[in-house]
Amino acid sequence: MKQLEAQLEEAVKCLLGEGPCYDEKTGILSWVDIKTGTLYKKKEGRVTSIQTGQYLGAAVPADSGNYVGVLTTGIYLITDKTIHKIYTLNEFHDFQRANDAKCDAEGRLWLGSMPLFEDDMDKGGNLYCYSMKAGCRLMLGGTKISNGMAWSRDGQTMYYIDSARKQVDAFDYDMQNGMIGNRRKVIEIPVGVPDGMTIDEEGMLWIALWGTGSVGRFCPITGKMSERIIVPTLNVSSCCLGGPEGDILYITTSGEGGGNGDGFLYSVHTGVRGLPVNRFDDGKWMLQ
Repeated sequence: MKQLEAQLEEAVKCLLGEGPCYDEKTGILSWVDIKTGTLYKKKEGRVTSIQTGQYLGAAVPADSGNYVGVLTTGIYLITDKTIHKIYTLNEFHDFQRANDAKCDAEGRLWLGSMPLFEDDMDKGGNLYCYSMKAGCRLMLGGTKISNGMAWSRDGQTMYYIDSARKQVDAFDYDMQNGMIGNRRKVIEIPVGVPDGMTIDEEGMLWIALWGTGSVGRFCPITGKMSERIIVPTLNVSSCCLGGPEGDILYITTSGEGGGNGDGFLYSVHTGVRGLPVNRFDDGKWMLQ
């Protein structure tokens, strides 16, 4: 099995780093610290941050050049100077906090929810899909820790991780309507807990393996791992492919493991490119 070692990319200490995303259009690498509610952006070696004041489960680029963030109380448009709620999540009584979010190729935002406190883990959460035209729809109920999402290059398959199940599931995906069906297990994770993930141009899935200090590259057809990235911290949370050539794997980590390297951002050249980022379709939304 091929093995590589990740190097320190940015020594910004996060309590719970998550949601790395590289936007090839702007050249911005972004990630969040869920527990401090911070969106970090890095471009040309300079890191800036935006405080949201709430738990920030994820933030993804929008067509407008801004970001859409999933906060505890709703979905917000995040600019360099303001955050503005575009959809409230109060109607979803079981929504406690967001955990991971991604957009499909049509600009719909898929977001998961999970309990805020460990004592409430038995209550579980759900998986939702939001667009500015259709609002928010419950797509999958009874999840535990909603995590990684990715779509195949042709858009016909959606991959999804509910971490408590310790596996990766695939769905048939209807890109026209944003509907999922025919759920089946494609990868079983025997060691560690699968967290965030991304997909490369060869259709392989890169999965952050919480509790193992590593990221694995898996084939969704055979279910086998072919490569391992060693990260110098135990709790690895998510990853994305990006950079000037699209072949750098950026890796977020948790800052609460007790190690010297915890909470930092790491990277490694993989030799394989990722797919272009899917941006949120915020249409003609204007701040009021």
